[in-house]
Amino acid sequence: MTEITVIGNCPKLITKEEIRAIVLSTITVMGYHGYYLKRPQEGVKVILGKMNLGKNKITEGNNAGVAWRGLGLFKVDIRKFRNKPGLTTILIHETIHLCANFSGSDEFIVSTLTDRLKESIIEIAEELASNTYKRAAYFAHSKKGMTYHRSEKNDCYNDEQWQNKKTTSGNKKQKGTK
Repeated sequence: MTEITVIGNCPKLITKEEIRAIVLSTITVMGYHGYYLKRPQEGVKVILGKMNLGKNKITEGNNAGVAWRGLGLFKVDIRKFRNKPGLTTILIHETIHLCANFSGSDEFIVSTLTDRLKESIIEIAEELASNTYKRAAYFAHSKKGMTYHRSEKNDCYNDEQWQNKKTTSGNKKQKGTK
């Protein structure tokens, strides 16, 4: 699994937990379809700040975000964003750059995938970002001396795992299909 580190101050419109959830969800969706981080063992760094990221070769304006696939990092100029949907878009866009290189038509393909995959990515990210601290507490209880921890001699299965019957609902029928 890839560690995601957010460096810099988040704008008030988004939390670090949400940023991490959006980035991890994008990596997950890309990986599910065969597009992976170049060096997943080294994690991803998201650097936020007020910075000049150079000129955009297509628009000739200033870049709002820049990704370096080989380094597993991207930078975002937070001055460019006044709303959460715009910041969400750049987080997804730059993360897709970290997962794939489409050569000559890179920006068109990445921006198209950003649009087409956003709904799925945000669905996953919503679930990850909600109850972050509740799940963290579950993991805290697994530490030695805490509630879940058992000695090797007293190790056993917890039959409660079978009581929750929740599962996937299968492939939802896609719009426009018969």
